Amino acid sequence: MNLILDMARGIAALLVFLFHVRGGFEASMPVLADIVRFGSLGVPLFFVISGYVISASAEATLRKGESAGAFLKRRFLRIFPPFWLSILVVLAVPYVLAAISALKSGMYEMPEPRFLALGAIDWLQLVSLVKVFMAVGDDLQGQFNQVNSVYWTLAIEFQFYLCVYLALLFRAHFRLIIALVSGASLLLLAWPLPLNSGLFIHFWPMFAVGIALQYLSLNGWQAARIFPGKSRIVAALGVVLILGSLLQLAYLGSLADVLERFFPSASLGFALVCALVLWLAAPFGEGLEAAREGGNRALRWLLKPAAYLGVISYSVYLLHGIIVQLPGMIVRQILPASNPLNPLLSVAATLALCGVFYTWAEKPFMSKRQRAINATLLEDERDSAAG
Repeated sequence: MNLILDMARGIAALLVFLFHVRGGFEASMPVLADIVRFGSLGVPLFFVISGYVISASAEATLRKGESAGAFLKRRFLRIFPPFWLSILVVLAVPYVLAAISALKSGMYEMPEPRFLALGAIDWLQLVSLVKVFMAVGDDLQGQFNQVNSVYWTLAIEFQFYLCVYLALLFRAHFRLIIALVSGASLLLLAWPLPLNSGLFIHFWPMFAVGIALQYLSLNGWQAARIFPGKSRIVAALGVVLILGSLLQLAYLGSLADVLERFFPSASLGFALVCALVLWLAAPFGEGLEAAREGGNRALRWLLKPAAYLGVISYSVYLLHGIIVQLPGMIVRQILPASNPLNPLLSVAATLALCGVFYTWAEKPFMSKRQRAINATLLEDERDSAAG
């Protein structure tokens, strides 16, 4: 399941990335531009994966007798140091772009990015992520637009971690507390209350979907058990049917409408559908791991980059919308917007730059176990490229 989750995490990051740069595909790849209009739904997928991984981590914390503080420390290091370092990159990009332009024009024009208007209190709220609570209405993204709009989800994500941490403080009642929070979040869907829009509870149902998926797996309720002997066939047909339907609905522009027709919201509906796909795909986990290590060469070439994209997904998520301006500026000088290679090269170069950021700014703050897993994926990716 680890490889499947990594691949799903990479897909989520890529969906959000393509959503933000979809305008670059309209001239050369209009079909793709139509499909990725719904790329923002990568965020619910992130929340589902997070719910699965964090609840599994919490259960491991309980089994090993580790403290709730140790859990929170790992989560803090996973979120905040790369986030803070990404801010430095964001602040530098406008000046780097101006320097690149100066190489052509011969004159350096000092940029005036929007973040210069932020005061000391604004910056304190931003780096601590409490700025999410300053939103008027539901515009959480707007609180971070002057620096990097995607940061709002980090604020929600860390609130998830804090909630799990508080539940871990009451070890004997951990599962009960998580169940009560999940129940309260569902009641809030049915009977909304005028709570601050930046509170995690509004987004917890998507996180809870991932938690439920993890506990189904933990208790043996997997596709292989429900469909003994035919799990791979049923899973393959289910995954193909669901993904094919999602792509068709996205192309037709009716994906959100269909999801909202059957679920309380498009985001929660997409989260549930993604969880179903992950549940169905679980029987393929071991086979995919084996194929990545020594299976068909063509399949290895597909699996290793997909897994590595999952490894660097947090870095991609943090920086894609800002970093893409650098290769985009260069590619525009070489290829017209009507050439499909124009946006594709910009995306590929951005992913490469995010990989560099991952190596220097994200990887050092991971736990030893996670670094070992990711180092193996990175080595495999390099071997694949060299071969």
